[in-house]
Amino acid sequence: MSNAVIDALRTQGRGVTGALLVVGVAMAMTMEIWWLSWQLPVLHLVGFATVGLGAVFVLTRRVGFRDAGGGDEPVGRVVADFAELVAQSFVAAMVVLLVFGVVTLGDSASSVVRLGLVLVVPFGFGAAVANRLLGETDAPIEEEAFPHNLAVFTLGAVFFSFPIAATEEVVVIARNAGWPRLAVVVVLSVGVVHLVLHELEFRGHRDRIEGRTHFLQLGTAATAYVVALAVAAVLLLGFGQFDDRALTEWVQLTVVLGFPAAVGASAGEVVL
Repeated sequence: MSNAVIDALRTQGRGVTGALLVVGVAMAMTMEIWWLSWQLPVLHLVGFATVGLGAVFVLTRRVGFRDAGGGDEPVGRVVADFAELVAQSFVAAMVVLLVFGVVTLGDSASSVVRLGLVLVVPFGFGAAVANRLLGETDAPIEEEAFPHNLAVFTLGAVFFSFPIAATEEVVVIARNAGWPRLAVVVVLSVGVVHLVLHELEFRGHRDRIEGRTHFLQLGTAATAYVVALAVAAVLLLGFGQFDDRALTEWVQLTVVLGFPAAVGASAGEVVL
């Protein structure tokens, strides 16, 4: 595969993943968002998406989408970047909703589009700033090695999952998700962590992969996920979500909350 293709895939992946890192996960796991998308008039949703995406477009125009961005980019390039943002945001939103069972393959196109119109805006902001604010930089960034990076993973996991842990959404998603779907959540969680830390060239990328084999990189991703699961379990226990529930339900709840916690753990390593 040519370097140009790899760079293009990395850029698209950074946008999709960046949509999750900012506000995307919390929005996708909010029942009020689901209800509003299904209940509000279509014109209202279209107006919201138009205004919101307009703000994203201005952001793209001002800060630039790629590393060479800025206000002097040709209009055609900005429009193309904006189209990519919308596509990346929609893909990120639908992946999360599909994995959690909020959207199924049997749903009508109307309900899927409605959810997309609401979520494409917050996801779009995340995708817009991912390359610009979280991309690799020439400035030296000192990365903490094991076991010191456990604290960074923990802080990021707590930051992302704390506002979600006490919500009913975690219970609803866990209750409706079978074990095969939860297995997909586990794979997706570890995959997102690995992509953020080792593949998509976010801040500190060179230091994280320098001298480390792919096996060690996967080990780091797995370690971050274990930390995320531990944080999720502690928060769920603290908020009483395990009360009067069987051990299997504890596992289901932990896996569900483990996804935003894993996203937060990887984000913590990039940001902190």
